[in-house]
Amino acid sequence: FDGLYYSYQGNCTYVLMEEIKQTIHNFGVYLDNYHCDPAQSVSCTRTLTVKHESQEVRLKTVQLIPLKVEVTVNHVAVALPYEKYSVKVYKAGINHVVELHRLKINVTYNGMAFTIRMPYSDFANNTQGQC
Repeated sequence: FDGLYYSYQGNCTYVLMEEIKQTIHNFGVYLDNYHCDPAQSVSCTRTLTVKHESQEVRLKTVQLIPLKVEVTVNHVAVALPYEKYSVKVYKAGINHVVELHRLKINVTYNGMAFTIRMPYSDFANNTQGQC
């Protein structure tokens, strides 16, 4: 959220963003990395997960070249565009986008990088994690 670049090279799941004081039920963004080159300490993103209320959207990188991303909602594969309740998932160019309408949150993922956009007025001084 500060516009700086961070390197995530661990073989684990990172909490990218969660609320400190839970004002929005079950909201968080997580990144699952794995060591993709055993000869080097380099990690690749396996899955970006967005949780909100009873829905868990997973964007899983199945193949990097050409990019293939599998989208599941609550562990069930879905076709894009997908929309249910206040969650919308779609493709925009090379990016997969998860929008949470009610919260005015936009998460993009292209298999290698991500962005999280959210209103400062609702989340200021109430976030924790890597972002």
